[in-house]
Amino acid sequence: MSLLTDFAVPCVLMEKRRVPDGAGGYLTTWEEGAEFENFQYLDTSMEARRAQQEGVKSLYSALVQRDFPLDYGDAFKDKNTGLTYRVTSNPDEKKAPVSSTFDLKYFTVERWVLTQ
Repeated sequence: MSLLTDFAVPCVLMEKRRVPDGAGGYLTTWEEGAEFENFQYLDTSMEARRAQQEGVKSLYSALVQRDFPLDYGDAFKDKNTGLTYRVTSNPDEKKAPVSSTFDLKYFTVERWVLTQ
């Protein structure tokens, strides 16, 4: 067991589905998908605070296992709090090297409300 696991937060990917509404249109629904552990913290750097003043939502930095399939724009839910987030950077661009003892990848997220 590593110190990192003490900070793990259980999360679940939210999969977007469009289903007929019975009146000729469609409804957007969200279903829970794959579960994963997330290591996330609120970015309070000067740059992040400046971005918030310009209208950007709260930015978080996060880590997941290197092989977990997470893409830019994906939504996920924190299973402890029920809060949802959206991935705002490409996790595959910031993977730890294969030789690293941490098999993680880094990305940024923002608080986000699932649209209906």
